[in-house]
Amino acid sequence: MASIRTSICLLFLSLHAVILIQCFSVGNTSNISHKNPNKTADDNSKSQITGTGHHQSVQQVENVQVWDNVIPVSLCDKLHEEASKSGLGHKVFTRDIHSKHDQHDQSKQTRPLLEQVLDDILSEIENDNIIQQEGKKGHTSSSSIRNQSESKQYVEYWTRQEWRHIEAHADVDEHLAKEQDTNMNHEQEEHDASTLFRYPANGHVLYLKVGTQVHGPTCVFPNQSSGGEILKSDGNVKLVTVPVVSGRLLRFRGDMLHAVPRPTDLWFRSFVKGAPEYTPEEDWGRSVILFNTWVDEPPKDVPLGATVSNSIDDNGKNESVNEISTWNEIFSLTLSKKDNVCATDTNEEQKPSPFMDKNAKVWLLGNERRRGYPLRTIKLKTSEEMRDALYEKYSVSETFFSQ
Repeated sequence: MASIRTSICLLFLSLHAVILIQCFSVGNTSNISHKNPNKTADDNSKSQITGTGHHQSVQQVENVQVWDNVIPVSLCDKLHEEASKSGLGHKVFTRDIHSKHDQHDQSKQTRPLLEQVLDDILSEIENDNIIQQEGKKGHTSSSSIRNQSESKQYVEYWTRQEWRHIEAHADVDEHLAKEQDTNMNHEQEEHDASTLFRYPANGHVLYLKVGTQVHGPTCVFPNQSSGGEILKSDGNVKLVTVPVVSGRLLRFRGDMLHAVPRPTDLWFRSFVKGAPEYTPEEDWGRSVILFNTWVDEPPKDVPLGATVSNSIDDNGKNESVNEISTWNEIFSLTLSKKDNVCATDTNEEQKPSPFMDKNAKVWLLGNERRRGYPLRTIKLKTSEEMRDALYEKYSVSETFFSQ
């Protein structure tokens, strides 16, 4: 009888333990990150860019990268001449990644030099990424690389030759945004309207020439898409400041807020007197090519040119752009979209200054929906280190804002 009671007690205790384990497992499923088992790690990272709205996952992707020696100085001069003729309008061309290219193909020789160079730059980046993902060393055939790339990509580009104040903004599909503003009804306004924006996959700035008096860096706000997001952030907000250097390339995630202040310390000023100077070019010029990459479809109502074949020849060489093995990567930043904390950085991780005692006023571009905030400016605190970073002539800097 005693043995029967002992057996019943043991059985009861075992069942109780199983129930507790199951309850504990169910209660903790919210902390588990689920990935599509059919996707590679790179696919999961790319899933952050939807092309139609904000990032939905918290995978880590390279947010900001800067390279020097991307193109030779002689090519900078040629591109500057072509950019000056190109005008201010936006254009789009299509990159057919899978198309095999012959370096003597007449189609390459007849298309615009600007498009040839942008195609070459993107090919170098894509091929380097694939080699790193595969963990391969040495020679990788161009055909192998092409077969693993996306089939088609749209490149939107435009040029600027002057140093002008560009208010903080994230690039979007402009004409689509205007349609949304026109058609938006009351029901949509009750939701987060910013999720309706369509952002490019990546934004780029290729720096060609810079005047002797220019201190006009590109300032990138990692993981921020609007002024409203900055004000909603917990803690400090990082700013990456990229000075203008000939032959330099800046690449950043397409939904990131960015700006070019003029005067250089505009954000520290209560008001600005006088008109800016633009001539002579040797003193005040700031020549750049700006380009965005889009997947699925191009931005609406931007003139679309002919398809561009992949510009890699059979030996994997590019004619106009320096090989990526000779590029000097001077900055790389990876952030988690969820917590805005630096995960990896080629430079030593920067810490906020303990003296965030300077008032700053950042100007925002666009209407209220795009700004994410009713006013044209947001007021923040920062340190004197940021002013120094804005005037820096060469080195990429990380500084911080606080509220």
